[in-house]
Amino acid sequence: MTVQVRAGLGVGRLAAAMDSLVELHPELCRSGFVHHEVTDPVAATPAALAEAEAGLDLRTGVLMQTVWLDAGPERSGRIVLVLHDIVADRLPRILPWLVHAWRQPALVS
Repeated sequence: MTVQVRAGLGVGRLAAAMDSLVELHPELCRSGFVHHEVTDPVAATPAALAEAEAGLDLRTGVLMQTVWLDAGPERSGRIVLVLHDIVADRLPRILPWLVHAWRQPALVS
């Protein structure tokens, strides 16, 4: 799943939101989060998707990979979210959970 996100999302808040999501859903405990600063999130999406897919590993328990393509404080970026097949049924709920976690006052920097 690829989602356009607003400018200035904040890497610290997004990383904290991912940590919060993993705390709520321990089956995602070995999830990965990568932050890339890019000039063109659309052009960078195919490589980010390949990177996220390559990072999944059922044997080691890596079931979710998230790549944030950060276009800076003035331009919207993208989040690439990939789940392993065994947890893919949760994908429709992951994004709302992530948005909720990101909005928590404790994450305001």
